[in-house]
Amino acid sequence: MAADDSTGRPKRSNIACERCRKRHIKCDGEGPPCKRCAAANSACEYTEGEAKVVISMKYLSKLHDEISRLKIENAVLRSATKAGTADPVAKQKSTEPESLFKQPVTSSTNMNINQLLNHENKTEHRGSEVIPPFLDKYGSMVHSRTGEGFYIGNSSMTLFGLEINRLMAPLMKSRGSQSLDAPELGTGGDTVLEREGNAYRIMLGQTPSRSGTNVNFALPSYSYAMLLVDTFISYNDGCFYFFNEGLVKENLRRIYNDDGSGPKPDFGGDGRDESVLETIWFCKVLLIFAVGEIYLGTVNDLNGYKLSDKRKKQKLAKSPRLPGSGFFLQASELFTALFSSGAIDNCAKKGGIEVLLLYAFYLQVADCTISSYFYFGIALRASLILGFHVDVGKDSINRYELEHRRRLWWTVYIFERMLASKAGLPLSLTDDDISTELPDDFDMSSPPPGCEHYIFPEAEFIRNCVKITQINANILRRLYTRQPSSNILPIVHELVVSLFNWKKKLPDYVNCDFQQPEINVSRLVVNMMTEYFQGLNLAVRPLLFHFVLVNLRAQNPKNGVFLDLTKYSSTVLTLLNASFQASINTIRSLWALVPENMLALFGYMDREYLFTSTATLVLFNATFGVHDATLEHLDHALVMFTKMRNLGNHPAALRRDQILKLMTLLDFNGRNAELVRKHTDNVDAPTPDFDHDPSSRAPVLSRPDSGLHLSETGLRNHLFRDTLSPMVSEPPSQSQFFSPSLLPSMAPLSDVPDLSDMVAGSEDIQLWRDVTNQAVWLAGDAETDFNILSRL
Repeated sequence: MAADDSTGRPKRSNIACERCRKRHIKCDGEGPPCKRCAAANSACEYTEGEAKVVISMKYLSKLHDEISRLKIENAVLRSATKAGTADPVAKQKSTEPESLFKQPVTSSTNMNINQLLNHENKTEHRGSEVIPPFLDKYGSMVHSRTGEGFYIGNSSMTLFGLEINRLMAPLMKSRGSQSLDAPELGTGGDTVLEREGNAYRIMLGQTPSRSGTNVNFALPSYSYAMLLVDTFISYNDGCFYFFNEGLVKENLRRIYNDDGSGPKPDFGGDGRDESVLETIWFCKVLLIFAVGEIYLGTVNDLNGYKLSDKRKKQKLAKSPRLPGSGFFLQASELFTALFSSGAIDNCAKKGGIEVLLLYAFYLQVADCTISSYFYFGIALRASLILGFHVDVGKDSINRYELEHRRRLWWTVYIFERMLASKAGLPLSLTDDDISTELPDDFDMSSPPPGCEHYIFPEAEFIRNCVKITQINANILRRLYTRQPSSNILPIVHELVVSLFNWKKKLPDYVNCDFQQPEINVSRLVVNMMTEYFQGLNLAVRPLLFHFVLVNLRAQNPKNGVFLDLTKYSSTVLTLLNASFQASINTIRSLWALVPENMLALFGYMDREYLFTSTATLVLFNATFGVHDATLEHLDHALVMFTKMRNLGNHPAALRRDQILKLMTLLDFNGRNAELVRKHTDNVDAPTPDFDHDPSSRAPVLSRPDSGLHLSETGLRNHLFRDTLSPMVSEPPSQSQFFSPSLLPSMAPLSDVPDLSDMVAGSEDIQLWRDVTNQAVWLAGDAETDFNILSRL
């Protein structure tokens, strides 16, 4: 290496080979091969580093337009390919015989009461008049006194009155009566939007249901705005649908290029509510920026650059703020003005549900669980009011708007279910109440006017996210609502089989082979797989908790002996392995995202999935002694928690402390001591600016122009260096993953045996009877058993 003229010390190389980078060790950069790779006799490869270039605004806009055009063309090709392959399948289905379940029942003894009541003598009523259904199958859309449309079901007295009104209309016309239609109402107060550069001021006029409000806010630079939108899309698009990428980007382009010559931004209105819709759109965009900055993991100024004020840097280092908090504060002012008390009807306006979704999503990441659950509930009820759950009005809107509504509805559904699962709260509605079709690809080659900029990602991801969420919701409903009144074995069997079948049916491009030592997985696949693994852990948790408490009540912990499962059938081992491997593969999936800079260091879901799987592995270690298979993954999990904490993620710091405490309490034979020592440091976590009680606070937030900036790649490389200790520097061999009770973590799981085979032995029968009667997974009388730990 060349020497530094001023100090005489060798300069550190700016490049590193792939092997040194993955192992987070210093590289001399003189290869290939470098000295370390040459000493280890390993392959040494270099990849070209990222270089910063300066491009014009016009060229950047051109690139974004080209990307949007290619996405639309890709969607058109997908729909055309799907249509070409569907025809022979449809013909085959039409020739198949009718299902046995559709054949009529001939035996009178098998008819239930409803069949007998509905059974008609066709010869007796052959000449009778057939009366058509009185009401529409899916209800109807009506308008409130303020003009907003909302859905009413068939049992509504309003709909009953409207139907009577419709029947009476011919009679009223014959008598020359006046029209029964309600008069149109005024639009109320106007909104005035003032602009100076990227600074805006919205003045909401006073109405009978809302006081006047003045809100000032600022948009970031165009390049930073597009970076935030693209970051949001890269983490969520495909699995979830918060907004349409094409529409948002096109409106942003028009706003930033607003010189009076081009087309005006389209806020989705027909002119009557343009002022309110404009405010809703700006609120939505600010929330998108806030969430995008969370995924970047830094608080930047409006241009995305770092600040030069060293004193401000030192102040922020001692008092970190949640990324995106500045944009969220500005959006909150608009949100409050839009949806406060009497103006809650604005939820039903164009873009209202999108704003509610984004607002609740940011609160979820900010660890405001109660507030997030509340606003997700408002989004759910606003969707119900608009009839999204039954595809109301699908014959009167175009295919693009229908697909947009369907994807919004199923995203609301997914997050309502997910949050209920994580927080242990009840579900708000059942699947029987929903008749909306799942999202699907369709022909986008000839969009109608106004739909040219719609972009829909492939529907396969969100369809499978909905299906796995439905399975997990069924797990919550059947296992976690009340004390079981009968043996839970059939329920557990059915749920685990449904989870395995879901994964088997996944197409290869949305699946992942976890049998490989090194997995290559995308962010979208991880979003689905972690929810799948969460379902397996929830389904098998009753069995695992039973064995944990059996072990604690015995003398095993004190004597350093682990629980012996040899007397139980292979079925019990299969179920335990399902949870064991699900926990390991959750950590492996999230760890695989680290080199790609796709781990959400402030993400709520990533944090909670990581905590659940890590705690489950600690219980497996304490009960079955599978430390050789889990220590590496526990180390990776703690590394990720540590970096989340060091970045200012206070909830992750609490989760990290809980894991370390659990590992210490359940370390009966000293196997966890080295790992606990490694991650027990004296470095104080960044002091958060909000209370420890997440249910009674709103996030403390910063302005967009206050904070430090690191490039995303540089930040992640800085966070994840020197993470692997010599204890886990080399992965253990396949034989070291073995334990007397459980399979290797990368071995394939066989199908769950038939239900009759699961109760073949007396030990299994007694086991499931005890699991059901004790129901310790429902947090019953487990506290006294865990108090044993203090006496060991």
